[in-house]
Amino acid sequence: MGLGEGEYALERWRDRSGPRWNRKHGYRGSLGEFGAVEVVCPAQRHGDTYVTEIRGKSVPLVAFSGWAWGAKPSLHLGQLTVAGEGIRLRRNRWALTRQGRALRFQVAGRAYRYYATSPRHRHRALAREGVEIEVRRPRGGVGKRATVRVRGTADATDVALAVVMCGVNTRNLTRGGAVRAFFGRASNLLDIFH
Repeated sequence: MGLGEGEYALERWRDRSGPRWNRKHGYRGSLGEFGAVEVVCPAQRHGDTYVTEIRGKSVPLVAFSGWAWGAKPSLHLGQLTVAGEGIRLRRNRWALTRQGRALRFQVAGRAYRYYATSPRHRHRALAREGVEIEVRRPRGGVGKRATVRVRGTADATDVALAVVMCGVNTRNLTRGGAVRAFFGRASNLLDIFH
C-alpha cells in the first residue's frame, strides 16, 4: 500500500477544555489509502520534555520528544521513535544553508532528510530516495489546515515521519529560526534568575 503523488489536507484542532497546562492540539484528517490520522501534541509530558505522536490504523506509531518550546517538543534534546524503536538523529547546527541544517536519520535501512523549504519555519519536507513529502503549515493562528504534498510513492512510514513533524518546533532548521530560538531560550533563563 502506498500514497501516490497528490495533495492532502489536515485540519488543525485544539482542545480548550481542562486546565491550560494540560491542553492538547494538533492536526487530523485523511491521507488517501492510509485513512484517518491524528497528530497529538503534547501527547505526553515528562517535566520539561514534551512528546508528539501520530496515530492512525494504517501508519506506525511515530513519536518525537524534545525540550518543550511553544507547546511542542523542539529539536533540542530531540528523540525519534518508530514503532517503539529509537532512531539516531543528526544535524549540523552550524551549517549556513537549509540543506546543511537538515535533520538526518535512518529508518529500516533508508536514509531520510528533513529540511526547511521556506526561509521561515512553516514549510518543511521529508525526503528519501524517490520520495519527497512537503508539509506546509499555516502561520500562527492564520488558517486552519496543513497541506501535505507527495512526490513519488510514499509508504506508511514515510507519511508518519513527515506528518508527525507538524507537532514539532523545527525553527532551528533555518538560520533565522535558530537565532530567534537562541534569544528565546536566553530570555527564559534570565526570567528564572529574576
